[in-house]
Amino acid sequence: MTARAEAGHGPTVSGLHLRMSKLLVSCLTVAVAATGALVLTLIVGFPERPGPPPGIPGVVPGPPPNYQGVAVLVVVTGVFVLAWLAVLVAFSRDQILSSISPENPETMNAEQMRNLLNEVRTELAADREREWQILSERLAEYGEQRETDGYLNGMRVATESQPVDANVRSIRRPPAPR
Repeated sequence: MTARAEAGHGPTVSGLHLRMSKLLVSCLTVAVAATGALVLTLIVGFPERPGPPPGIPGVVPGPPPNYQGVAVLVVVTGVFVLAWLAVLVAFSRDQILSSISPENPETMNAEQMRNLLNEVRTELAADREREWQILSERLAEYGEQRETDGYLNGMRVATESQPVDANVRSIRRPPAPR
């Protein structure tokens, strides 16, 4: 056994440390119970074989099918799936917690974590500054293009021999007449 297993932290299976928290144990218990309930529902809910097919002369058709068993089966199947999903989530949670626990020598100490976070923050700030610079350049180009288009359009209208109806839309709505 490993030192962690001897210290009461749970068994080790082929290098994978299984940390059995109370949450994982309770989720496993519920999942096993849901599995049993699903098997019992299948056995008890559908014991009879279907009757003869309808339309055969001289054979009395059986009673209509009971759909209550199907509804119970759907509910129990949902509980089964959710219970095993909870086991998967609890197991993943326990593995993550065991990998970042202070008892694990491979984990980072607080100073290393702070340094890593500072590096990530500076990279994010540099990326944000670069994106802001690109966006500012694009907005400046767009403004210059709009200004040039407006000037050229005005010159074109001024040089035409026939007056052109103005296609100007007000930004604000005019007040309603009283």
